[in-house]
Amino acid sequence: MPDAANTADAKLARRVNLRTALTLGSIAAVFFGGIIAAQYTGASAVGFGVVGLGIVGFLLATIGHSAGR
Repeated sequence: MPDAANTADAKLARRVNLRTALTLGSIAAVFFGGIIAAQYTGASAVGFGVVGLGIVGFLLATIGHSAGR
């Protein structure tokens, strides 16, 4: 019979894994969006701008999340 500590640890680990997967998936989506936008506009600066904003945005979100603990 599992005790409450193991169940709570498993739920926490599942939540952390899900949050990590969503973060990595959204980073990939932003990068692919930047590549597609650069292809449609014909300007490579658009792709660089989207990817750069994506990196800065995710860094700020991560720092803000860490500071809130």
